[in-house]
Amino acid sequence: MTNIKIIAKVFGGCCLNAFLMEVLMARTPQSANLVTFLQFVFITLQGFISLKSTVFKPKIPLRQYFLLTSIFFITSVANNYVYALHVPSTLHMIIRSASSVASMLVSWYVKRKRPRTNAMIGSVIISIGVSLATYGGATVVEDRTGKFLHWCLGVSILLSMLIVGAFVGLQQEILYNKYGKHPEEMLFFSHSLPLPLFLGMSIQLYNTVFTLTSMCWSILAMNILTQYYCTQSVHELATKETSLTVTFILTIRKFVSLLISSVIFENNLTILHIIGTVLVITGTYFYFDFFTERKQRPVSINDSRYKTKQKTI
Repeated sequence: MTNIKIIAKVFGGCCLNAFLMEVLMARTPQSANLVTFLQFVFITLQGFISLKSTVFKPKIPLRQYFLLTSIFFITSVANNYVYALHVPSTLHMIIRSASSVASMLVSWYVKRKRPRTNAMIGSVIISIGVSLATYGGATVVEDRTGKFLHWCLGVSILLSMLIVGAFVGLQQEILYNKYGKHPEEMLFFSHSLPLPLFLGMSIQLYNTVFTLTSMCWSILAMNILTQYYCTQSVHELATKETSLTVTFILTIRKFVSLLISSVIFENNLTILHIIGTVLVITGTYFYFDFFTERKQRPVSINDSRYKTKQKTI
C-alpha cells in the first residue's frame, strides 16, 4: 500500500510538472535552462534546510556522487535544449518512453547478465514503436516549420540521452545497495553539486531572466514546486523498487502525460504516433513479464496457503 501511495505521488507531481513545462515552453522555449537552474537551486536550498548539519557528514561518500551528478546534469540540460530544436513535446515524450529499453541495455552491459527472452522481445517491440512515432513526428515538423535538420539533431540528442540517462538509475541502485538508502541526501547532492556547471551558461541565463513576463514567472514558480515534489517522489520510489521497475513506472507516467498533452494542447497526433505509442506500452508489458505473471500458478500440496485453506475446511 505504501508503494501505491508513492506511485500516486509520482504520477500526480510529475504529470502536473510536465503539463506546466509544456505551457512554459510554448510561451518561452529559450527559458528551459533557466527553469532547470532554478529547480536545482530550490531543491538545494530545501535540502540544506531539511538535512541541516548532516549535509556535512553524508552517509554516502561525496566522491561517489560525482559520476551521478555529472550524468544527471548532462541529461537535464540536453533534454531541455531539445525544446529549442522544434521537436514537439508529444514526440519528446514518446521517444523518452523507450527508457525501459535503455535501462535494460545499460544493465546488460554493466552487470554482464543476459536479459530474459521476454525482455528482448519487449525491446524490439518498443524500438519499432519509437521508430514509427519518430517518423510520424518528422512529417508533422517538416510540414509545419521546414526545419528538418534541427529536428534530426533534437531527436539524435534525445536518443543519446536515453542511454546516458539510464546510468543515473543504475548508479542510484548501486549506491543504495552499497551504502544504504538515503533518498533525501541523494536528492540534495544530485542537485547541489552540479550548480557550478551552470556558470558556463551564465550569460544566457541572465539574458533570459529579462525576457519572461509576470505570467511566465508564475508558471515557472509552480513548475519548480511540482518538480521538487516529482523528484522527491521518484527518489523515494527508488528506495523501494529496482531501477528497472522505477523506469517502467516512469514510462507509464510519460504515456499519461502524452495523453494529457494530446487532449489539452491539441498536438497533431498522426496514426503513426498512435501505433507507436501502443507498441511502446505493449513492449513494456512484455519486458516486465506482465502477461506471464497474470497466469494462474498451480497450487502445490506443500504450499503453506494450501495447508491453511485445508485446515479451515
